[in-house]
Amino acid sequence: MRIAITGASGFVGRNLIALLLEDTDPRDIRALVRDAGNAAHELPRAGLDVRVVDVRRPETLRGTFDAIDAVVHTVAIPTERAQRFADVNAAGTRNVLAEAERAAVARFVHMSALGAAAESPYPYLRSKGEGQAAVLGSRVPHVILRPSVLFGPGDDFFPRLGFTLRFPIVPLPDGGGARFQPLHVADLALVLRAALRRARLRALHGRSAGDPRAARPPGGGQPAASERDRPGVRYPPTAVRERWPFLSFLMPKPALSIADAPSDPFPRPPSADRLPYENGTPTAWGAVSARCQTTEARAGTG
Repeated sequence: MRIAITGASGFVGRNLIALLLEDTDPRDIRALVRDAGNAAHELPRAGLDVRVVDVRRPETLRGTFDAIDAVVHTVAIPTERAQRFADVNAAGTRNVLAEAERAAVARFVHMSALGAAAESPYPYLRSKGEGQAAVLGSRVPHVILRPSVLFGPGDDFFPRLGFTLRFPIVPLPDGGGARFQPLHVADLALVLRAALRRARLRALHGRSAGDPRAARPPGGGQPAASERDRPGVRYPPTAVRERWPFLSFLMPKPALSIADAPSDPFPRPPSADRLPYENGTPTAWGAVSARCQTTEARAGTG
């Protein structure tokens, strides 16, 4: 199987390539990157077929999927800086899909995000939902994965949270009640590889591996983020937007910008904030790995 991976030098892409190289000829892996210099630093020197593309520019994608059996699309931006959500997460996905359709790719694996929906109040999740909808409506046989927050060597999210512990007081939006279902990037790589290779997933909806469980230390205390204790200050969700400029001032790359913050940063999610399966509400998919219990998957024939 010849595989093309968009965002190959990114956090997910490079971990997937490292896993694939365990039993795949590097000449069968086409690594699509936007920055050749960064790719030379991040990707293994293993004879990969490295090509420079920009998902925002369809002309750069022309021919990149010729002689390719499967595509893994991982390109996305979590914040708007030099690029826009609409251009990368939504239109970029449509551009990649169009080229995959032209090249008659046999399988398209798309990395969406937990909570992605075209009607989401969050610009990032809305753009991911629009890209997801494009894949669902595509003629290319596809698998859609909806992971939660990712972590692992080189991740970006948790170091930002750790940054807040440098201050004497830690803010707790909505009282600190937000829950996370973090997924290790190595586990996601296992799921992506299985989605590439298991033909039966084309017609398989999610299978449950068990309900998510809240983890707390013995005795019911608060989970420790570091060895340093910090008092927390609780404030209502409506106050978050007003404090976003302050956050942007403190952090050169905040998790969200002021443009990303809706008027109600913590709306109660609708019960149907899931992929629109024909046979009911999807559940966590754990058929690939017992550790991948927080990933939602959707497989279809397009």
